[in-house]
Amino acid sequence: MASISTAIILVALPMPSALKGLLAMAVAALAADALRVVALRRGARGVVALRVDRAGAIEVRDASGRCRIGTAQPGAFVAPWLTIVRWRPHGGRFDRTFIVLPDMIDGERFRRLRVLLQWGSTE
Repeated sequence: MASISTAIILVALPMPSALKGLLAMAVAALAADALRVVALRRGARGVVALRVDRAGAIEVRDASGRCRIGTAQPGAFVAPWLTIVRWRPHGGRFDRTFIVLPDMIDGERFRRLRVLLQWGSTE
């Protein structure tokens, strides 16, 4: 939906058609990448498994089977309909994020993840 909305806004902007076409192709490429990584959970950034403990340690396994260990960072977004996890791999310079939707895991695990990210405990 965000990609379609962006494309509609691009059409309405006063700029040359060639530039609109170029920007529309960039939006389409980003939408395809987001679909592959988030929805299909494929590629090096597609998260297929996650483990978070009370101390904020996080272990992430991607679609290629590689496990990375890091620390959950402040600023995660937690809501009943969406959770965005911010974390930084050990030795990494930048934070990474990934999305967890309610239908990706069972309800109790989703609740526990939200509580851990918001308050640091599941009790």
